[in-house]
Amino acid sequence: MKYDFTSILDRHGKDAIAVDGLGLNPGFTPSQPKEGFSVIPMWVADMNFPTVPSVTEAIIKRAKHPAFGYFSPTKEYYQSIIDWHTKRNHVTGLKRKHIGYENGVLGGLISAMNVLCSKGDYVLLHSPAYIGFTNSLNNNGYHIVHSPLVLDDHDLWRMDYEDMEQKIIDYKIHTAILCSPYNPIGRVWTLEELEKCMEIFERHHVYIISDEIWSDLTLYDYQHISVQMVNEYAREHTIALYAPSKTFNLAGLVGSYHIIYNDYLRERIDKESSLSHYNNMSVLSMHGLIGAYSSKGYQWVD
Repeated sequence: MKYDFTSILDRHGKDAIAVDGLGLNPGFTPSQPKEGFSVIPMWVADMNFPTVPSVTEAIIKRAKHPAFGYFSPTKEYYQSIIDWHTKRNHVTGLKRKHIGYENGVLGGLISAMNVLCSKGDYVLLHSPAYIGFTNSLNNNGYHIVHSPLVLDDHDLWRMDYEDMEQKIIDYKIHTAILCSPYNPIGRVWTLEELEKCMEIFERHHVYIISDEIWSDLTLYDYQHISVQMVNEYAREHTIALYAPSKTFNLAGLVGSYHIIYNDYLRERIDKESSLSHYNNMSVLSMHGLIGAYSSKGYQWVD
């Protein structure tokens, strides 16, 4: 199927925060442009191209069936993820049990943090950092230790391994967040770079939360490398987070997933994610609703 990269949509009047949201949230959204100037919606990570037709066709087809009750993900859902990573990222050994639903990548980040850390712990994060990371971590009581990326002689942004290791030691850090490919710098980390990271993390027994939501959007001859495929330590100590939102311009539709190979980590994070009774593909099951009421001390009245 050919994709239309020439037609630009007029997104005004569709509640898009990229254009209609300007000026509505001071400190977060930019102000409205001055009179005579147009909105350039580059401040938020969604596209102005139409979503690929196969997506809208599938939504329309499903919507024609007038029942939207509770449901469970199908075996085809899991197999599509397995096939995607096997073909595109050369992943091996991925099974259905390793895949878990997340309402969003940032929600998955906090679920993982709540398992790996205690409130008030320090977490390693490169900078400049994605604002979603900084807001989520700060709002949930974690302290960020930034390791700034540095420019090399070829104006290429690199990780500062000495700085990373020293801060891991100084702040007694046991969890690091990677963004691969990196947002906002745009780097696709090489195998050699990721191997150096893992040497440091393994030496100090650091767990990794890897946001790989941008893994499908690589240019030219660059190849995304799944962090979990770097070595056995990375495979057993990494929580990887993905979503189709950036790839297919679906940021307004909720739906992300994690890949966790370590059975113990996966079971603990699945449990943490379930505590709100909301992080569920079917949004809110009756079981979850009863659990939510019970946890608050409410009672059902006939």
